[in-house]
Amino acid sequence: MNDVCLNCGSAITQGAKFRSPNLRKKPETVAYVNFIHETKYPDLCEKCGPVLVQEAYSIIDRRISEQLEVIQSRIVDYPMFTMSWLPASIDVRFKGMITANVTVGTGFFSEFSQGFSDFTGAVNVKSGMSHKVNKGEAAARSILVEKAMALGANCVIGVDIDYGTTANYAATINMQGTAALVSNLDALVHADELAKAHELQQAYDRVAELSRWRAGQILATFAA
Repeated sequence: MNDVCLNCGSAITQGAKFRSPNLRKKPETVAYVNFIHETKYPDLCEKCGPVLVQEAYSIIDRRISEQLEVIQSRIVDYPMFTMSWLPASIDVRFKGMITANVTVGTGFFSEFSQGFSDFTGAVNVKSGMSHKVNKGEAAARSILVEKAMALGANCVIGVDIDYGTTANYAATINMQGTAALVSNLDALVHADELAKAHELQQAYDRVAELSRWRAGQILATFAA
């Protein structure tokens, strides 16, 4: 009995002198396609599989991009506290210290004029040093949140921020804190804010899941 693809019925062959091979796709690839397309293909081969695999790559890249946009827009919803102590009723497990060091922008002449504007009170938060500091804070916060979620934490406590400038007038922002897992976070955070933080965590978990699937498929392809 000839070996055939259980999806399209094409014969599975190693090829011959005047015939191209039609090999069966690896089980990992079939599982990948089924996960992304939400299908239940029992089998795939070189005749019916390539288009589905390529579409799956496009879909997973788009989904990862969409979730990353959600994360970027929701970074500010991640619970971060400057206080270094918590009430005795809070059940907390510390995950470890996390840090972020960001340098933003250079340029002597623009900084000279901005420094004079800052001195006279005419600060423009959309340009110059103020703008750089704001951008740096956002970048540093994003780094802390990513590190905290990677550790399995749901908040950062004892957050401290230091500012400075380099010799070429770039703004430096150093942010640090302690990643922590608080089981009763609702005792610290309002319900509405907690819901936003939960949505952020869901987006992060989704990106991690999709990235694992994509990485696994790439490894399976190179191992062929």
